Amino acid sequence: METSHSSPTAKNQEPFFDIRGMQLFDYIKVLFGSDQGWDELNGYDKNRNSFMTNRFMAIQWPVQANLLNALRTDPVGQAEAWRMVARKFNRVPGFIYTKVSKGKTEKQWTPDPKALEFYLKVNQIGMREFNEALKWNRAAMVAAIDTLKSHISDDKSV
Repeated sequence: METSHSSPTAKNQEPFFDIRGMQLFDYIKVLFGSDQGWDELNGYDKNRNSFMTNRFMAIQWPVQANLLNALRTDPVGQAEAWRMVARKFNRVPGFIYTKVSKGKTEKQWTPDPKALEFYLKVNQIGMREFNEALKWNRAAMVAAIDTLKSHISDDKSV
């Protein structure tokens, strides 16, 4: 007789989740999946993933997510509450996988040192004021420094 280290309920099936616990998106698939998978889930995994689940669900239901936080609902209770909401979906909804687009990065502009020095001297401002003006009206400041640069390169006496 061979001895088996598997549990008697396994019946040659792989366990639904790993011993280390479920990763976030595996948990999300179970949350929006079948009742069988949810029933097999333990409290540790519900607790571990409740924060991010609350963040994801707050995209669609911000008031409910805020109430769960304000009422200091325990993480397993939050998971069960979101499971009731998730039951109305057939699959994982698109808002879970939203991507945030990165803002357009502007080209790094470095002013000509001589033109910048001349601009600061004529306008009687320091670098702090210049950086603040650059932050508020970048196009005008870049144009002014570039114009000065072209004039200085034309006139070598400055």
